[in-house]
Amino acid sequence: MNDAHRALPYIRRVLQEMPPRPEPPTEGLLRHSGRDTGKILPMGLNECLLPPSPRVLEAIHANAASINRYPDAQCPALSDIIAARTAVPVSRIVWGNGSEELIQGALALAVQPGDSVVLPVPTFWGYRAIIRASGAVMAEVHNRDDGMPDADGIVARAVEGARVAFCITPNNPTGSMLCGADLEKLTAGVPADCLLFVDEAYHEFGMHAGGPDVLGVLNNRQGPWIIARTFSKAYAMAGMRIGYALCSSIEVANALKSTTCVFNVPVLAQAAALAALEDKAHLAWILDTIAAGRAQLDAGLRALGLAPLASVGNFVSVRLPMSGQAAVKAMLERDVQINAWADTGYENYIRITVGNAQMNKACLEALTAVLAQT
Repeated sequence: MNDAHRALPYIRRVLQEMPPRPEPPTEGLLRHSGRDTGKILPMGLNECLLPPSPRVLEAIHANAASINRYPDAQCPALSDIIAARTAVPVSRIVWGNGSEELIQGALALAVQPGDSVVLPVPTFWGYRAIIRASGAVMAEVHNRDDGMPDADGIVARAVEGARVAFCITPNNPTGSMLCGADLEKLTAGVPADCLLFVDEAYHEFGMHAGGPDVLGVLNNRQGPWIIARTFSKAYAMAGMRIGYALCSSIEVANALKSTTCVFNVPVLAQAAALAALEDKAHLAWILDTIAAGRAQLDAGLRALGLAPLASVGNFVSVRLPMSGQAAVKAMLERDVQINAWADTGYENYIRITVGNAQMNKACLEALTAVLAQT
C-alpha cells in the first residue's frame, strides 16, 4: 500500500486509484472559462437542441413559488401516468435524479466489490466511472463493427458469473439499437441470477424509428430486470434531472428505492415532467424534427466522403481521417462544439448532436473547413 493510501484510510482504495472525473464542457463551464457561449453551437453533449414544450415552461413558472417545500417522494402523480401508459404497476416504478442515479442504484443493490459487471463498449463514458467506483470488475463486450451492441457477447460474459449485465439501446455514442431478436437473446440468455439493466435514455427516438418494444420483450424474462428512461433527451429537459426505472418485481423496485435519496426529484422537475407527458404533439414535433436533422447530417457527412454510423438517436457519429480530439478543438475555434469518443481504439471518432437545419448546416460547413486543413 503506498503512502497516499496510508494517509487517507477514510477513502476507499478504489476511489483513490481512479483518475479524476472529467467535467463535461457544459455551457456554464465554457462561459466560466471565458468563451462567448452565445456564439457557440452546443452540438457536443446530446442535449436536445430544440425547446421544451411551452407547457413545461408554464408549469415551471406556476410552481416556482413552491420551492420552499420538499418535493413528493417517488413522484406519485407521475407514477400514475407512467403506469397507465406502460401497464407496469406503480409499485414497480422508481424515480431518480436523472437516469444516472438509477444506474448507480442498480450497482448498489446487486454488486459487491470484486463482482463482475458486463458493459458493452463503446458507450456513455460515465458507465466506467460508476462501475469502478462500485468496486466491481468490468467485463467489456465490444460492439459489432456496425456499432450494434453484441447480444451474443453480452450473454457469453453474463453466464460467466456476472451480477449485472448492462445493455444500452439505442446506444450512445453509436446510435444503433438492438432488434427484437437480439433483445430476446438477452432476455433468455442472461442467467436468472444476473440483473439485466437496459438503458433506454433514447427510448422515444428508438420507437419513432420503428424499434422493438423493449418492455414487451423483457416482460417475458424469468430473471430480474430494470429499464431506465429519462426526460433529458426527447423531452428536452436535461437541466431538470429526472428519470425513472421500470422494474421486474416489487422486490427489485424496493431495493432500488433504498439506494436513492428520499427527496431526489426536485419540485420543478416533477411539474415539468407532468406537463411534458401531457403535450404529445410537442414530443411528436421534436421526434420528427430530429429525424429530419439526423438525415441532413448523415447526408452531409457522406458528401464529405465519410461513412457515418447508422443512428436512430439525436446524434450522429463518424470516423474522421484525423484525431477526434483535434477535430473537437478545431471545431470549437469555429464556434461549433462537438464530442470525441472516449474509448481506446476509437480515437478518430466524433459524435455530433442533431440541431435544427441551420445548426446542422453550419456544423457541416465548419467540419468541411477543418477537414480541408488536414
